[in-house]
Parts: sequence; structure tokens; C-alpha cells
Amino acid sequence: MKKRVPVITKKLLITIITSGIILCSIVFFAGLWSFSRHFRIQYDSSIRAIGAAASECLSPDDFATYLSSKQPDEKYNATLHILQDFVDKFELNLLYVSAVLPPDYTHITYIYNPVKKGGKWKEFPLGYEEIYCEPNYNTSTKRIFENEETIVRHTMKTRSGSHITAQLPVKDSSGKVVAVIGVQKSIQEFVDARHSFTLLVTGVELFFAMIFTFLFTIYFNGKFIKPVVLVTREADHFASYGGNPSDNLLSVTNKDEIGTLAHTIHQMEYDVCRNIEELTKVTAEKERISTELSLAAKIQMEMLPKGYPPFPDRRDFDLFATMKPAKEVGGDLYNYIMLDNDNLLLVVGDVSGKGVSAALFMAKCKELLDVYAKLSLSPKEIFEKTNENLCLGNDTGLFATCWLGIFTFSTGELCFVNAGHPYPVLYKKAEDKFSFLKEKPNLVLGGLDTISYKEYKTTLQKGDRLFIYTDGVTEATNISEKLFGDERLLETIQKTRNLDAPQTLEKIRSDIDSFTGEAEQFDDITMMSFELRG
Repeated sequence: MKKRVPVITKKLLITIITSGIILCSIVFFAGLWSFSRHFRIQYDSSIRAIGAAASECLSPDDFATYLSSKQPDEKYNATLHILQDFVDKFELNLLYVSAVLPPDYTHITYIYNPVKKGGKWKEFPLGYEEIYCEPNYNTSTKRIFENEETIVRHTMKTRSGSHITAQLPVKDSSGKVVAVIGVQKSIQEFVDARHSFTLLVTGVELFFAMIFTFLFTIYFNGKFIKPVVLVTREADHFASYGGNPSDNLLSVTNKDEIGTLAHTIHQMEYDVCRNIEELTKVTAEKERISTELSLAAKIQMEMLPKGYPPFPDRRDFDLFATMKPAKEVGGDLYNYIMLDNDNLLLVVGDVSGKGVSAALFMAKCKELLDVYAKLSLSPKEIFEKTNENLCLGNDTGLFATCWLGIFTFSTGELCFVNAGHPYPVLYKKAEDKFSFLKEKPNLVLGGLDTISYKEYKTTLQKGDRLFIYTDGVTEATNISEKLFGDERLLETIQKTRNLDAPQTLEKIRSDIDSFTGEAEQFDDITMMSFELRG
């Protein structure tokens, strides 16, 4: 009876051959890329250096005279001799210095043009003109004249053969680009080396691939396939009995990885049954934690003032604030309190970190600010006392940025302190201008218990508005990892002149969502809008 080759052996052979071809191809192309890259780097570096050195020998201020007279003088001939030495010494095809006219940069007037002696290149005399339409040359020359770039081009099968060319801008004493210097060198050595490399690597890879495939297939089939078939059969037995463990795998006595696999699968059968029971418990626990986090988020939001208008009996100002955490609970805070009939407290803060720890620190920070604010202290004193208490026992190292202001309606004065927080945006109606309320910020709250805070003051007129926010606004990131940023915030808030406070925050939030798109929110976003009405 003819011996039947196991299906797994056939598949193994096909897989090895296919993998070998893919692996050899990857190694070949990776080696070719590395080889080519190494040569290109050497050529590029060398040709740039030669071009830069040659440009130092030129006198660009004399080019206009040469082009006008088209007559070389002694100084011109001396420079031409030096450039010819560059061509001979560095085995260049040619070196040219030419003026090229915009806008299409096809009209060339040669100033210098030494070429390789005995080569196939013709040397153009001073003042020689030609129309040369070659897209790569014309485009690179335009970039040199208009952007002052240095260009290195690898060209194949042109009128001057295959070569590498470095083109550099030549500037006169005023800094104006008056010409382009081109240095051209043959890359035939590189082409020949790459061809030899390709033949050598391909031959070696094919030879070793065939040997490896033959030996590996014989070894692997005899050493591993047969034991694996037995292990596979026993594993299928476990699945066919609906997950009930079997002791049949204990009969496998191999002293290698196959034996380890057999005993591991046997142990796994019992572990799977046990893990199913534990997973049921973990799922229930996860649901409990999720419920508690939802409750914590609700409690946190209830700590913050809400409702609009916040003070229905006051019509002389418009005020609204929102907070959207990045996780179930957040570390941002805001508050507004009528300290008396003439003074309004405004607070926006951002605790470092996220999650439960940040939320707890946020709650402590908010309560301390509320307590000291109600003691009729100044913004400076409120921050200093809050900071001192936050530093006590702060083993977690958490801190908070915060902006706090007290607005006095009778005088229009806003007294505020900034503890490392983003600058608010101030709108002055008289000037019809939005700008950042920039003053030197103080140290964050919870950073150093002996810090002294500095107050600043500004005056608000009727119609003036203040937008306070956390860095979750300007640092909102889209899928391209670009930030929403300060400039985009100013552009957005410009569109809110005729909107009330809730509409203003809704508009800004809408623009942030449009900018971030499908990107996940990674930081809490808190915003507050205050307007002194007329």
C-alpha cells in the first residue's frame, strides 16, 4: 500500500516554500535599499560639499558685467581655471554657473562651464544662451531662485547620461540669488555596483533557500508533525465533549516542547473550566464598579452649579458654564458665587491627571476655594490659603491650575489671580476686539506651600465678555495629532458676538467636535462665558 503523505506535511512544504520566497524577497529588497541608500548618502554628501566649495570661489557681483560684455577678463579666467581644477580633481562630468530667467526658467545663459577633459560634454563659452525645457531641471531651478534651496537630483538617460547633480543658489553681496551653480558627476559606478550586488545576493539567497527548504521539511515532519497530530486529536476531544477535561494527554511522554504542550493543554482544560466560573464573577464585579463610577460622575456634576440663568433675579450679566470629563469622572472644576449683591466670584480649574484621584483632588480644591471665598478674602488670599491646605499631605503629587476672579459690579473692576492656567479670552465691546487676558501666571495650586500669589486687575464695561476655559479646549487633538490651538479658538469665538452664554459655549464645543472628528477626547473640557450686559 502506497504511504500517504499527511495533509499537514503538504501544507507545511507549501508554506515553507512560500515563506522562503517572501523572506528572501524581503531580505533582497531590504539589502538593495540599504545598499542603494548608503551609496546615495555618500554621493549626495560629496556632491553638495563640492558644489558649496566651488561656489566659494565665485565673484557673483561681477556676473552682471560678464553677461553684459560677454568678454572674460583676467579675474574671470582665474576663476574658470579653479573651477576646471574642481572638475579634474573630483572627476566631475561638468560644472556650470548660469543665470536662468523666470518665470518658466527655461532660458539659460552660461557664465562658467568647465567640463571633463576628453569627455562627451561640450563646454559653453561665456554668454552662451539656450532654451532647455526639462521639467525636473526647470522645477528645481525655480526653487533655487525663488526659495534659495539646495537641490540634489538623480537623473537617468538624459542628454548627458546618468548622473547626480547638485544645484546651489549663488548670491551677490546683497543676498540676492543671481545664478545657479550646478555640479554633475557620473553615477555609473553606483549602477554597476548595484547590479553586481543584485546578482550576488539573488544567487546566494536562492541557493540557501533550496537547501533550507529540503532539510527543514524532512526534519520538521519527522520530529514534530506526528506528535502534533496526536496532541491535536486530544485537543479536539476536549472540544467535542463541550469543555469537559480529559486525562488522555497524560499518555504523551515526550521530553521536549511537544510533551510540554501536551501537558499544558491538559492543564488548560481544567483552567478553562475554572476561568469560566471566575469570569462570571469578574463580569458581575465590573458591572458593579461601572455603576459606582456612574454614581460618582453624577455626584461630581451635582457639586458644580448648573441651570440657566444661574441668578434669575440678576439681568445685568449673562453667565453659563459646562464641564465634559474625558472619563467617567474628571479633574476639571468651575464655580460662580454671588459673594454679596455687588461681588461675583468666577472660578475655573484643572487638576493634573484624570480619573478618580483627580476627581477627589478636584472636590477638595473646589470646597477650599468656596470656603475661603465666602470669608470675604481677596483672590490672592483665597489662593494662598487654598494652596497651603492642598500641599498638606499631598503624597500623590497632584496639583491644579486655576483662574479665579472677583468682579465688582459697582466699579466694573475685575480682580483676578492665575495659577498656571490658560489665559482667558477678553472681548472689549468698545474696541470690538477679542484678545487673551495675559498676565504673568503664578505657580499651580498644590505645588509649593510657601508660594505667594500676585493679583491683577482690569475694568469691564457694559457689553464686555470673558471666556474662561481649561487646556482641554486648546489641546483638543484630531486624528492627525494637530491641536485645536489658541489661534483657532480666537477664530471660533469671533463668531459668537451676537450669542448668549449657552449659545457661545455650544458654538465653541461644536467647532471643537468638528475639528477632532473621530479622535477620542483625552482631556476634560470645561468652559465658562461671562458677559456684562448693557
